[in-house]
Amino acid sequence: MRYIHHPPESPSDQRYLYHWKILETALERTVGKYGDFSIETSERMPEKRQLFELETSGRLSVMCLGTTPEMERSLLPIRIPVDKNLGGYCVFLIHRRAEKEFAAARTLEDLRRFKFGLGLGWIDVDILRSNRFNVVTGSDYDGLFEMLVNGRFDIFLRGAIEVIDEFDQRRAAMPDLMIEPEIVFYYPMPMYFWFAKTEAGRKLAARAEEGMRAMIEDGTYDRIFAEFQDHKIQRLQLSKRRIFRIPNPLLGPETPFADKRLWFDPETYSPPKSK
Repeated sequence: MRYIHHPPESPSDQRYLYHWKILETALERTVGKYGDFSIETSERMPEKRQLFELETSGRLSVMCLGTTPEMERSLLPIRIPVDKNLGGYCVFLIHRRAEKEFAAARTLEDLRRFKFGLGLGWIDVDILRSNRFNVVTGSDYDGLFEMLVNGRFDIFLRGAIEVIDEFDQRRAAMPDLMIEPEIVFYYPMPMYFWFAKTEAGRKLAARAEEGMRAMIEDGTYDRIFAEFQDHKIQRLQLSKRRIFRIPNPLLGPETPFADKRLWFDPETYSPPKSK
């Protein structure tokens, strides 16, 4: 069974290492039932083409992405938020000179005065614009960091799952870059594994979901989450920040909010004890 996913956007892009580790572990758990597997990377392509290739060609067989009504209609998701929605807890990458401006922010209206930077075509763009935020987009992942330090926008909105690695990789070359220390900006943004609505896609999805649910039951999922994410949660001190919440109008009624095991909450999170 071949699982083919998109490669990193650049040599420094580590955003999805955790997600593919979850998939790999889930597939390893199911070898006895389903047999061998391979995890491969495709050629690099824009997000819209990824969706097209997944749906039509087989050049991709799995994606990890947030949800939209269009994707729900055309593709098959595993409704387990891969990162427990840690990516929905966002912090701000900012220019150092703006730190005092953010320290004074107390309402969503205060934050609407700023320009938010996001990637062209990212699902988050529609979420923020639907909530009346001013969004500037860029087409190049690495270029977005340059746009921030050059003043093209005020905030590069980054999920707690990714910002630490991104900042640490660039702090020497971009000394004006900083992680804003007091605010967390939240919206529900479950990242699912997506598959084609074909016989082959359904088989790939069924195997991955079976392995993921077994990992949830025996604690493996929580241990991998803590291994990759606990140091980020602690360093960002998410539970001590002022939280600003906005709704995500793209979510459907199928979103599994009722199963609290699937969702990170900074107020109740504690890493599992080592065995």
